[in-house]
This record gives sequence, structure tokens and C-alpha cells, in this order.
Amino acid sequence: MLRIFPLLIMVFLVVPLNAQSRVADYTITSMQAKLFYDNTGTFSRDVSEAAMDRFVVPSILWNTPMEGSAREGASTSVLVTVEVSGEYAAAPRRRIEFTATYKPIDAHREIIVRQFAPIWIREQGKYVAGFWLNEAGCNPVKLSARIVGQRKSSLMRRVIRFGCGE
Repeated sequence: MLRIFPLLIMVFLVVPLNAQSRVADYTITSMQAKLFYDNTGTFSRDVSEAAMDRFVVPSILWNTPMEGSAREGASTSVLVTVEVSGEYAAAPRRRIEFTATYKPIDAHREIIVRQFAPIWIREQGKYVAGFWLNEAGCNPVKLSARIVGQRKSSLMRRVIRFGCGE
């Protein structure tokens, strides 16, 4: 009986700790892209879309490096935010993998931005990570975010349909 007692104590202490350390899978709940107007320091509304129509470019995304009447001003930078929802966790064990693929304004090369950010779910059950893109404004930008470090995949894709011309 004396040999079983320490084993029972260990089972009662370890099993509840393992059960509490398991946090449910996180989910990407939104992704937004906002133009940064360099003449005013303000941001646009969300300009990203889930699907891309290659033939129609909204006026807010046409010739964005130049000032225009459909916008607050010129823009060559974009702030992309990714919102993650889930159960509060004291330490981040999962990360957001963010990828943006696009040709810069001069279109001489392709830019691939790949960044990782730890997910710090707060007591309110969400976290928002920010990613900055430079030299954007004349060519479409493909955005992708996924959560790494968990069993169930959570992935979101968006497109910014920039265009330039006469």
C-alpha cells in the first residue's frame, strides 16, 4: 500500500495539469489591409478581398502612388492586420505565418515577405498581429496567413487588386 500511495498522488497531480495545459485550437477570424497615406499619416478602409477579379480594379486601388480624388492621398505602404481568436493562454506556443507576394511599383522583381509572429491571446480571447508592406501600389498583392503549432489548420487568404496606368 505504501508503494501505491506515491503513485496515486502523482497521477492526481499530473493528469489535471496536463488537461489544463491543453488549449483549444486558435482560429484566424479576420485579415484586413489598409493603405497608409504618406501625406496625412492616416489609413484607408480595408482594401483586401477574398477573391480576385483580374479585370476590375477599384478606383481606390488605381494609381495609388499618386494622389487621386478617390482616396485621401498617395500611398506606397500597407498595414495588414490578422486577428486570431481562441482560449486565453499565458505563453505563446503558436505563431502566425504571414506571407505577401507582389511586384513593387517598378515591377523589376518579385517581393516575398514572410514573417512569423507569436500569438498572445489575451483574456478577451483574441489577438491582432500587424504586418507592414512597402513599395506596394501598382501590382496585385497576394496575402496569406496561417497558424502554425497546432493540430487543426487555420488559413486565410486575401488579395489587394492594385493597378496602374493611364
